[in-house]
Amino acid sequence: MIRSTLKLSALLASIFLLINVVLAIVTNVPTHITKSDAAIFRSTLTIKKPDKSINYAQEIELIRQVQKLVLSTAPMGDPIPEYSSREPEDLFRNKTGLCYDRSRTYDKVFSWLGFESRHVYILYPEHPVTNDRLPFWRAFITRGTDSHAVTEVKTSKGWILVDSNSPWIGLTRNGEPVGADDLQSHAKDFATIPDYFDRPYWAIRGLYSRRGQFYRPYIPYPELNWPDFWSWALGFS
Repeated sequence: MIRSTLKLSALLASIFLLINVVLAIVTNVPTHITKSDAAIFRSTLTIKKPDKSINYAQEIELIRQVQKLVLSTAPMGDPIPEYSSREPEDLFRNKTGLCYDRSRTYDKVFSWLGFESRHVYILYPEHPVTNDRLPFWRAFITRGTDSHAVTEVKTSKGWILVDSNSPWIGLTRNGEPVGADDLQSHAKDFATIPDYFDRPYWAIRGLYSRRGQFYRPYIPYPELNWPDFWSWALGFS
C-alpha cells in the first residue's frame, strides 16, 4: 500500500513537472530582434547603430537619446489592449502606451544597438485594498497589487535602470550606473528619484506578466523570458 502510494505520488509529481515545463516552453517570451523591429527602429526612431565601439559617456548619451525618442513617440496614454501584440511596431502604431508597452520596445532597441538588456518586473508588496505588507508569493498572486515594468541595460561600467514612464535613468551624480536592486541604497546619490522607486519592491528579471495577458498564446500562466530569468535567479548576470 505504501509502495503504491509512493508510486502514485511520484507519477503525479512527474506529470505536474512535465506540464509546467511544457507551459514554460509555450509561454516563453522571445527577445530576438526581428526584421520588423529593425525596420521600425530605423524609420520611426531614425536611430543608427554605432559603427564602432563607444565609450561609457557615449553609451549613456545613446541610452538617454533612445529613451527620449521612445517617450516622445509613444507617451503615457491609452495602453495597447490586453491579449494583443505589443511589439515595437504595435507601440508606435498605437502612439501611446503604459510602462509595459514601452519597456518591451526598450528591451529590443537596446539589444539591437548592441547592448545587453533585460526586462525587469517591479512588484510592490502592499495589498491593493488594505495596504498591508504581503509576502512575495501573496503579492505575486494577488490581483491588483501595484507593479511597474522597466529595462536594465548593461553598460561598460555595469547595469543601469532605464525607466519607461519618465526620462530618468539610474545614473548617480557621479555618473555611476545603478540597477534595480540598488536604487534605494543609492537614493541619496541621485539628483532626483521617481517616488515609485523610493518604496519597497521586488525586481524580477525576465518576467513580463503574471497572468498571461500580454503575449501569445495568452493562457493564464506567467510570461517570462526564461533564459533571462534563470540567468538572473542563478546569479549568472
